[in-house]
Amino acid sequence: MKIYESVYLSLKIMLNLPEGFKVFFLGSATECMDRIIQNTVIGRSFHFVNGAFSERFYNTAIELNKDAQKISAEYGKGFSDSDIKIPDETELICFTQNETSTGVQIDSKKIHRVKEENPGKLIAVDIVSSFPYVNLDFKLIDAAFFSVQKGLGLPAGLAVLIANDRCIEKARYIHDNGKGNIGSYHNFIKLNENAGKFQTTETPNTLGIFLLSKILEQITDSGIENIRNETEEKSNLLYQFFDDYEKANPFVRNPEDRSKTVIAVESDVKDMIVNKLDDEGYKVSNGYGKFKEKQFRIGNYPVHKIDDVNNIIEIIKAL
Repeated sequence: MKIYESVYLSLKIMLNLPEGFKVFFLGSATECMDRIIQNTVIGRSFHFVNGAFSERFYNTAIELNKDAQKISAEYGKGFSDSDIKIPDETELICFTQNETSTGVQIDSKKIHRVKEENPGKLIAVDIVSSFPYVNLDFKLIDAAFFSVQKGLGLPAGLAVLIANDRCIEKARYIHDNGKGNIGSYHNFIKLNENAGKFQTTETPNTLGIFLLSKILEQITDSGIENIRNETEEKSNLLYQFFDDYEKANPFVRNPEDRSKTVIAVESDVKDMIVNKLDDEGYKVSNGYGKFKEKQFRIGNYPVHKIDDVNNIIEIIKAL
């Protein structure tokens, strides 16, 4: 209970959480998608889809027999304001703020604007690969979730779901009025009851939660604004280099759509670059799915330092 409370208090400070938000522990970000849809949607959800993980959020709603609608953008591109039209019947609007598969971000201000224009609808945001950098206004967000293995570098198998009272009330309405199945031990009603006591609904992943509490304390001590500034400085170095480099270029052309934490690069000599970095002790990821052969992705998280970024640039420049 003390470890759980420590995580809650750190997140409350880091994310400036208003009153009425609870922190839940689940097994994965994919489970978070599942639970959010189950507990907040009777009929229709609406999804912003521009990559494999936003597509997963949408498909989760389809598999749960919801009337899921979506707006799609070409992979590597974002959404223009003129394209955003939310159907009246929508109960939940789903964003993948940082699309891990393509290195595209949706600006937080755009998400906030959608909420301001649709105050009666719930907003859920996948921040898996942008936490802890992402800066959302939780007065304009109803739920957000992340898993611990990306931005925090912890062992996989733990996810954090942050949800407000409106989400809990919707789950209770669905349950009490027989409007749908909200699940069993991980439904929002039971998660909320236990979270009020800083307890989980099942035997907890104690080690994972403990490690998370310590990492969050370190981030709080470092200062989240310092980490955000460093993240932007590192991403700017990488994008500036690849914009001018002949053998590789950023996959995302529009600077406003470029992720600060997942830098996706396309190159005809991808394997040569990846192998050289590997030889020098730097592991970068291949592109995701259909982009595996032509792209690589560089993670940009608190553990990565400016010296690392400069070294990576010098190694590639020497090829």
